[in-house]
Amino acid sequence: MKITNNHKGPLGLPDGTVLLPGVQSLVQNWEQLKKNSVVQGWVRANILIQGEAATAQTSSSATLLGSSILPTQVELVDGLTVQLSEVVRAAHDASGLSVEDWNRLDEVLREVKLADAIERLRSEAIADVDAMKGGAAGTSDSGEGSDGGGDADAGAGADGVPEDKGVLVAKAKALNIPGVGSHWGVGKLKEAIADAEAKKGEG
Repeated sequence: MKITNNHKGPLGLPDGTVLLPGVQSLVQNWEQLKKNSVVQGWVRANILIQGEAATAQTSSSATLLGSSILPTQVELVDGLTVQLSEVVRAAHDASGLSVEDWNRLDEVLREVKLADAIERLRSEAIADVDAMKGGAAGTSDSGEGSDGGGDADAGAGADGVPEDKGVLVAKAKALNIPGVGSHWGVGKLKEAIADAEAKKGEG
């Protein structure tokens, strides 16, 4: 189905596909996506136009392909999540590729780039959290004196950041690691990914 984004900016569909504004795009799995309540709201509000109704410039390259593995909401740290479409845009921007070249990427390579983008976003989120904790610790120390407790709390905060198993599973699947699944532990996933990347580098 050809869909036109009638909004001022890009819109991300639940599968991570990004529709650029004012351009009619071919959405392959529209029959499934249009069942989403948010998408239905956009259609009712004429933000998304189906078929040939819009007078927009038609382009098969107006859509950034997303992921068939990652969830629609990706957790970064401490319950902070981002939409998959935001991850797709970040990965595309970092790649330096045109929309056409991004869409022509091998699916495995695109999944790896998406996983890398998630790690970058997570690092930024962790830095923000640490900065906030550092500011709170500094305020506490100025009122009570320095006894080393602030440094200990900051270290605990950094070490306490949960690993996003979903991202590790996605990266492992993108590297074609056999048998991988959510039943694997974080340590096993990291070890398998490291081995696969090492073998890929040797090849």
